[in-house]
Amino acid sequence: MPEQISKRIAHEHRPPGLRSLFAWAMLLLILFWGATIWLTRWQGGDTDPEEAQRAELRIKTLAELRADDAKKLESYAWVNRSNGSVQIPIADAMKLVLAEINTQRRAAYPAATPVPTAMPAAPAPATP
Repeated sequence: MPEQISKRIAHEHRPPGLRSLFAWAMLLLILFWGATIWLTRWQGGDTDPEEAQRAELRIKTLAELRADDAKKLESYAWVNRSNGSVQIPIADAMKLVLAEINTQRRAAYPAATPVPTAMPAAPAPATP
C-alpha cells in the first residue's frame, strides 16, 4: 500500500511534459499577437495631422506629374530648335522605329506589329 501512495504522489507531482509546455507557449504567443494587433489598430484616430497634410501634397504632386507626362507623351513640341530636335507622340515614334528596323538588313526577322484579328465565334452548344 505505501508503494501505491508513493507512485500516486510521484505521478501527481510530475513536471509538465513537452506537449503542455508547447501548448502554453502557443497560447501566450497568440495572446501577444492579438494584443499587438488590438493596440495598433485601435489607437483612436490620426495621431499626426502633419503627416496627413504631407500625404495630400504628395498625392497632388503625383497627379500633376502624371498629367504633365501624359501631355508630353501625346503631343508635338520642340526640344531644341537650333539642333532640330523635336518631341513627337510615343505612338508615332514607335511606328517610325519599327519601320526603320524593318528596312535594316541586320535584323534576323522583321519586327512587325501584330495585326488585330477578329475573335472566332463561339461554337453553338450541343443539344441532346
